[in-house]
Amino acid sequence: MLNQKGMSDDKRSAPRVPNFTEVDCYAADGTGTPIPARMSDLSVTGAFIDSVNTLPLGTKLALHFMAGQQELLVGAEVVHAMPQFGMGVRFLNLTAEGRAAIEALIKG
Repeated sequence: MLNQKGMSDDKRSAPRVPNFTEVDCYAADGTGTPIPARMSDLSVTGAFIDSVNTLPLGTKLALHFMAGQQELLVGAEVVHAMPQFGMGVRFLNLTAEGRAAIEALIKG
């Protein structure tokens, strides 16, 4: 969406693409029972996770999901929370292979 100056209001630093896939969210150390959720969009910098229960801003997570045919395990931090809808996360340690898999999805 363009603002009054003809510029995008989207503050994201990387383009996102709809990517409906299951994602397991773990505590940052990878322990404990995964919280199953669904990812609704994805970029090389982060994702939006659909979840009725959100976590506090700054919470560190380990995410396990598929990007195309590539299985990814990525550290993330909650940077945006919308109670009853989900949360935006920023990736912390995306590998070069993971980045390439996400870029391939974005390029379609």
